[in-house]
This record gives sequence, structure tokens and C-alpha cells, in this order.
Amino acid sequence: MAVDATKFQKSIAACIANGERLLEEADWAMHRESTGVALAMLAQEECAKAFVLALVRDGILPWTDDVRRSLSVHECKHLVTVIMEWLLDVNEHRLTEVDRQKAAETPQHLPPDVAIAMNIYRHELIERIGKRHPERYTDWKGRARKLADGQRDRRKQAALYVRVDNDGSVSSEPSESQQAYGEELVRTKALLEFAKDADRHLIFAFREYEMFTELFAAMFRDHGPDGVPAAPDEAYDSGIPGVVFVKKTITCATVIAVDGEEPEGASA
Repeated sequence: MAVDATKFQKSIAACIANGERLLEEADWAMHRESTGVALAMLAQEECAKAFVLALVRDGILPWTDDVRRSLSVHECKHLVTVIMEWLLDVNEHRLTEVDRQKAAETPQHLPPDVAIAMNIYRHELIERIGKRHPERYTDWKGRARKLADGQRDRRKQAALYVRVDNDGSVSSEPSESQQAYGEELVRTKALLEFAKDADRHLIFAFREYEMFTELFAAMFRDHGPDGVPAAPDEAYDSGIPGVVFVKKTITCATVIAVDGEEPEGASA
């Protein structure tokens, strides 16, 4: 589907404006330790949505029904914020380095959480949204796995609703802490600034941004216009009635071990 950059830019601006509105309401919330936390987390999801739209606008991601529907899946947006926060951290770190030019010459490797977040978003959640065959590997674990399994969304729900146990008693009531609210506030403000113009604001992490976008685009290269793989899977007769073996090739992000550490990313 052809992408109208003007329309996407308006949608990006609308998401950011709504994120700012949610953040303002969080700041004015009577119960910041509960309602305020939930509103801040909703604002973060709007930031992630804006970033995905920017990636589509710039031709990095295809505009398919699956990608569009991922904008409404909380777990997808939580995974996207992992990528955003990594790029923000690299950019902030470079700002404090003495020899910025030398530091920017070689991009960092993808951290495990970022690589796994990309893999899960593309090969598990996008495939699940399209009702195809999602991939899930045991080494896709850690923070990204918890987010994909709904950890952040459960926390957001817990900040809004009373939970009732099996015996009818109250399991939990909406409650966080002022410290939690402060942390979410700082996080949301940073993500909002990022979402406004990521590729231009990341002047000290531009090589990491290029590395991420090139890999993410490659991961979606086999994602056809309707979500159907651009190249069909190869099927082989198993010799067992009703059973067919299928050979499927996917592109994944892989983390390379650095400083003697064991690689925690995924490959296929």
C-alpha cells in the first residue's frame, strides 16, 4: 500500500499531542500513585505508536493490516519502547563523552533486550496478529519476554482496577507509589521528546539508529502487502499421512558477546 507521508505525519502529531495531554492529566491527577501512573503509561504507548508510524512514513516498516493492528496491541507498544529507550540512552551517554566523534564511529551492538524485543514484535506478535504461525524461542527471554507476556499492561491495569480473588475477597486495590509515579513521569517525558523527531534528535546515536532501522527493515522484507510472506514456505512430504514438513527462513536480530559476556540475543 502506498504511504502518504502527509497523512502519517498528521497521525504522528495527533499521537504525540494525545500523549502530552495524558501526561498533563497524570500530573494533575488527584491520585498520582495510581491514576497518574496509569495515565503516564498510556502516554508512553502513544509515543510508541508515533514511532511505529514514523518508521512506516520513512519506508522502514511496511504499512500492512498487521502493522496497523499492532498499534492497538499493548504488548507491541511496550516492546517498541525498549528500542526507543536504548537509543535515548546511547544518545544521552554520548552527550557526556569527551571524544564524541570517536565514540560515534562504531555503533554499539544491539543489547539483548532490544534484539529480543525486535524478534518478538516481528516474528511472534505480528504473526499472531495475522493468524499465521508465530515463532517463539526459549532464548527470547528477559525483560522483552516479560513485556510481551503482558507484565507492563498488568501493572497498568492494577493501577486502575480492584482485583477480586477466587473466593470473592479483594486481591488488590489500585496503588503504586509516589516514587513509581516520578519514574514513569521522567520516562514519559523522554519518550515524548524522542517521538517528536527521533531521527533528528538522535544526533549522537545516528549510527545506532541506522543499524536498528536497516535490521528492522530486513526483518520485514518478507512481509508482503497483505501480511502474506513474499516468498512462500517450502513444503516437504514427510511420508506420514496428513503431516507436511515446512522449511521457513526468517531474519532475526542477534547479539554478539562483548567483553567475555555470553550472548543473550536470538538467532535463526
